[in-house]
Amino acid sequence: MDRPMVGGHAAHPGFDMRLNDTLASHLPATVRRGSFRIASLAAMAWLCLAGSAWSAPPTAASIEALLAVTKSEALVEKTSAELERNMQDAISASLQGRQPTEREQQIIQQMTRESAALIRQELSWATMRPMMVQIYQSTFTQEEVDGQTAFYRTPVGAAVVEKMPAVMQATMAATQQSLARLMPQLQAIAQKHLAQAKAANTESAAAAPNKP
Repeated sequence: MDRPMVGGHAAHPGFDMRLNDTLASHLPATVRRGSFRIASLAAMAWLCLAGSAWSAPPTAASIEALLAVTKSEALVEKTSAELERNMQDAISASLQGRQPTEREQQIIQQMTRESAALIRQELSWATMRPMMVQIYQSTFTQEEVDGQTAFYRTPVGAAVVEKMPAVMQATMAATQQSLARLMPQLQAIAQKHLAQAKAANTESAAAAPNKP
């Protein structure tokens, strides 16, 4: 079957396959990074907690106040925008520096529009807010929510809100660097055990009696 023609240009061979491979390898990691950023909202909440006696679940109104003072809506919106940018970078990487044809450009634009719309829908504040309220209600007591809200209204608490995203980003970058340094050792371990398995299979085959 001939490749589709647009404006007299055929799509570059293998582009769709490389694009799929790129999205398959980059987008899951991108989404994980976005989920990690959103999960950091809950991690921030533990910074000023101490053990307390059991009490009734916190009210939705008190959690709404906590989410407001921690600027959770802005963080969710920023995460959504970053995911869109990372997705576009992954698509561009699939071109390997080559100028896309008209057909490829149409594919990229359509894919970007549909993916961005899905991300904005799933990570919108309207979707995330009730989910976060439910999580906070099932995790914290009223005393803990009130204590966090009071803390984040102080200058130190406000500084934590402002700086925690940078801390999370630096932590992820440092973790990725550590994994990159370990990669040669991990590959060596894998190769060693694969060689041992191959040798064991060879010995087993040689020791097996010859069938008539």
